[in-house]
Amino acid sequence: MSCNVCGSGNAVFFLKCADFEFREKQVELSKCGSCGTISVNPLPPDKELSGYYRGNYYEKPGFIFGIIQGLRKVFFSGITPEKVLDIGCGAGTFLKTMKNLGWECSGIEVSESSKKFTRKLKSQGIDVKYGDLLKAGYKKNSFGLITFWHVVEHLKKPGLYLERANELLKKGGLLFIAVPNIDSFSFRLWKSNWFHLDVPRHLNHFSPGTISALVEKNGFRVVKISHYSFEFNPFGVLQSLYNSLGFEFDFLYKLMKKKTRENRGELLSAIVIDFNNPACNGASFCGAGIHVFTGRKRGYDSGAG
Repeated sequence: MSCNVCGSGNAVFFLKCADFEFREKQVELSKCGSCGTISVNPLPPDKELSGYYRGNYYEKPGFIFGIIQGLRKVFFSGITPEKVLDIGCGAGTFLKTMKNLGWECSGIEVSESSKKFTRKLKSQGIDVKYGDLLKAGYKKNSFGLITFWHVVEHLKKPGLYLERANELLKKGGLLFIAVPNIDSFSFRLWKSNWFHLDVPRHLNHFSPGTISALVEKNGFRVVKISHYSFEFNPFGVLQSLYNSLGFEFDFLYKLMKKKTRENRGELLSAIVIDFNNPACNGASFCGAGIHVFTGRKRGYDSGAG
């Protein structure tokens, strides 16, 4: 088997489990013996993969999920505002909070369904394009901050997008990437019930070492890696626990995507109940996510990634 990320031919079987959307098809993951990345193998055809993004996947986040996305701004509160590009911006929730901090905001999104938010975002001074980053036409060296919030794991060829991000980032700029941590204690504990596995939408899974190697290969130097966030811990811990106990698969996540007042109370009750569980509370510090802060390498000349 060949690796989706580095292209080497020595990937070996790692895990097989049911898809996370329909629970019907068995999805196989392999681990590359060269770069260590764990990937869905073989990659699903684009037409098949698009079926896993149907329905409300790209909808504006519900009440709880909207709060969580709004909290993402704290990672950048100490940075002097300039131009930011959010890749995979969805409904623009993160960009709206950054706009309030004084940033000049741009976003790009592949989802046609997200176009419904364009007019409102533009009225708030946020520029959003729809399409592929590789064809978007942004000028080189034009952004002080580029963010990939839970996007890199969805890309068939992540190196190409990191290479392009390197071209778009200003000298002294910052690239931020958030991905699940396949090397975490929570994955080892829950395996195929781990909420962040999310196959086949999550095509590639990284450890701190493998994501660091990928960004460095594409012209960046790792400045800092952190792990804790509410998106991964404790929410991901709670959902993984419920999955393993036989509840409806990913039911907390489905509630988060809903918007009614009744669902808010139902979700908050589920979370509060488990926050009082010492075992679950302790597990929330198990590093289920990876937040990578990187800067451009000096003298790097973009090449194949």
